[in-house]
Amino acid sequence: MKKYVGCLFIILLLFIVSACSKPEDIKLTKADVMITENKDLVGSTTTTIGKHKNQTIVPTALYYTFTVKNNSNKPIFRSQLNKVKMRIEPDQDLLSVVEDTIGSNIYNVNKSKIGWGQGVEEIAAKGTGKFNLYYNLGAKQKSDELPLVPTKEELQNIKGLALKATLIVLKDGKEIARFKLDRINK
Repeated sequence: MKKYVGCLFIILLLFIVSACSKPEDIKLTKADVMITENKDLVGSTTTTIGKHKNQTIVPTALYYTFTVKNNSNKPIFRSQLNKVKMRIEPDQDLLSVVEDTIGSNIYNVNKSKIGWGQGVEEIAAKGTGKFNLYYNLGAKQKSDELPLVPTKEELQNIKGLALKATLIVLKDGKEIARFKLDRINK
């Protein structure tokens, strides 16, 4: 399920970029962040503990929601996003706190072992839509797949710094947009 959502997100993002003739055709208008354990947003995994006993684990995640304005006269469809990728590049303060708290750089999705995901929606011409990007931080239950979740204080510290980052949009491996997240909501 997470891979499907991730593919859909990448496809939508690719369409956003390819559907627009100019970079100013799309605009990131809002960036929000929360810490969540909402199974509907971040999914869950089931593991076997003991004989014939399963345990469902819902991760605690750092969840970003981006509001995007489509200024073009063309709708943005998921199917056209196959050449676009997004990533968050944390500033040094955020990266240090994340690495000290979690033990690794969750933003480096190629090396992250605790998981991440993304989701997108189609955006009508001259319309507004949302896409999401999340990074798992741990789980309340002990498991082989996820570390134990940090303390509430540590989670709040991560959340407080989470917008000290840059959202980078790439098409065909080339950077086409860069948004400083701490400046978006001002």
